[in-house]
Amino acid sequence: MRENGFRAIGGLAQKLTSGFAKGRSTSLIRLKADWPAVVGPELARTTRPDALLAGRGARAGKALRLKVSGAAALEVQHRSGQIVERVNAYFGHKMIDDVRIVQGVISAPRPTARTPRPDPVIEQEVASRTASVEDPELRAVLTRLGARIIAGRRGFLLGGLGALCLGDERRAQAQSPARFLDAQPGDHVLGNPDAPNVLIDYASFTCPHCATFNAAVMPALKRDWIDTGKLKLVHRHYPSDALATRASLLAECAGPEKFFAAVDTLFRTQVQWLTASDPAAELMTVLAEQGVSEAEAQACVANDRLLDKVIADVQSGQALGVNSTPTLFINEQGYGNPGGIDAIAAILRQVGR
Repeated sequence: MRENGFRAIGGLAQKLTSGFAKGRSTSLIRLKADWPAVVGPELARTTRPDALLAGRGARAGKALRLKVSGAAALEVQHRSGQIVERVNAYFGHKMIDDVRIVQGVISAPRPTARTPRPDPVIEQEVASRTASVEDPELRAVLTRLGARIIAGRRGFLLGGLGALCLGDERRAQAQSPARFLDAQPGDHVLGNPDAPNVLIDYASFTCPHCATFNAAVMPALKRDWIDTGKLKLVHRHYPSDALATRASLLAECAGPEKFFAAVDTLFRTQVQWLTASDPAAELMTVLAEQGVSEAEAQACVANDRLLDKVIADVQSGQALGVNSTPTLFINEQGYGNPGGIDAIAAILRQVGR
């Protein structure tokens, strides 16, 4: 669920479907962006991910090439096992087997603005709503973020999926998960609303597999199933990070009539804005072809009504047990990410109505 990429040269479809090398590249971008959170601020000050290297030979594993400032090289070498564990935990699977150190200059990260502590009364209110979260560290983070959101600091909600879960946890718990297995009021539906088959897609705009689905699966799915009236597709937001949350808000900004065109544009240009020197700023310009100016895009990111829609989608995904993207539900059955169009078409033929 956490992966990204190098700067694009050609089209998105080619970049996302051209093999393992491109997969490594997309993973590296996300790892670089989230490096302080992965290894902690101490290691992040003296190290930077430089490349993901493919193993050679039948028994060779993959490695992370890590740029390290000279003075810290010995300490980092001793902590390489810890770095491997943290990187693999970040990706949710065994991504690397080893760390290879190269010495280099580590530039200092840009300073971030300090945030005032939220009102204690608001913090206490949010704490009561996050009490059911078992992990104490996650509970504390969600409480802090939620308090800032309620206080009007909506930008903190852009920090990731965890914050989105705070919208109204009690409401999500009170609803039966089964109701989310069909289109809901406010859902974005592509195709005939009365189509006999329904595919619900939970997606994140920074997820390369979601972009692959858009580039390699959607054209055939639309031609053979949606445009023929046999299938309706429901898109729901399940952002995995700050940029994905912003992108979800921008897609909503395009409005119901242009929503799926905006989704297509965001996925087609994913590598372009993800690998820009300032991805968040680049993202604000992506939907110009849909008539969304940069000023309008900035306003959408701060729009509480659009944010509520994204929160509702995340809550429905939580209720259904979504934990990665893309996750597909076809005719009330969950299939995770079943793969390409052939696999999805086979499922539709098997469970189709």
